[in-house]
Amino acid sequence: MRHVSVTLGLGSLLLLAGCNQFQPLKGGHAAQPVAARPTEAPTAAALVAYLNDNARRIQSLDCSELDLDARQRLQSVGLNGWMVCQKPRNFRMGARVVGNQAVDMGSNDSEFWYWISKAEPPYLFHCSYEDFSRGKVQMPFPFQPEWIMEAMGMAEYGAPESYRVNATQNSIELIQDTKTSQGVAVRKVTVFSRGPAQGTVPQVTAHVLQDANGKEICSAQVSEVQQDRASGAIIPKRVRLVWPQEHMELKMKLDRVSVNQPIPEQRVATLFTRPRLANVQSYDLARGLDQAPGQVRRTSGIQER
Repeated sequence: MRHVSVTLGLGSLLLLAGCNQFQPLKGGHAAQPVAARPTEAPTAAALVAYLNDNARRIQSLDCSELDLDARQRLQSVGLNGWMVCQKPRNFRMGARVVGNQAVDMGSNDSEFWYWISKAEPPYLFHCSYEDFSRGKVQMPFPFQPEWIMEAMGMAEYGAPESYRVNATQNSIELIQDTKTSQGVAVRKVTVFSRGPAQGTVPQVTAHVLQDANGKEICSAQVSEVQQDRASGAIIPKRVRLVWPQEHMELKMKLDRVSVNQPIPEQRVATLFTRPRLANVQSYDLARGLDQAPGQVRRTSGIQER
């Protein structure tokens, strides 16, 4: 197994975006409402069915205005960017800081990649899903590629039998004991809040990733969501992501979001292909540097919106 020591900048918190779900809507009405959520002592099957119903309504998502506020201890930085997701694994996000390109991350059917300008070294890191699934890659942060789709409400949950429910007076937890691609045991907890009034349906308020002992690795709280009128799908609007061990947090606001709009084939090919960044070396997380030091990959860089 190869490992590269990477000191990440504040922009690295973008990679924790897989740790969120949604809480109640603030305004707006959907033409096709999401399936009713259970109100009394819901089973794992009922909760999984509700989450899957929402996921099946979304085939693609295009956010042309993504505002980000990253903070680590007393340092903070604001970023402006964009994001496009398309099932099953197509994803691309770009962001700038004071007009300068700062982040490029994405994936397609065969691989994922990320580049953060403030990272040391500032390589364009990439890895095939095949190598990642074999546990050959040591990631410097808690990240699995499929979590991006889960973050946008696009990924379907597995068999209800793999989950259990812990209910209290004020909340309901949907819990899954699973493992990372490196074989490390983790626990994924989706927290639903019971409404204050009797009969009010539970709403998802947080998604927490814990280690095997229940210690939080990262979590997300959502203060606002938005609902697509045509499909009835719920997608995030404002998300606060927290990484306690690194004293990091990231606030995300998604504006001008289009759901299920056709993406031309030419744009698909451009968006979801690993870029070549000028003056940036690429690094295969499973095999090391792609080129000898001093060589440069020539290209136009990240696609503009």
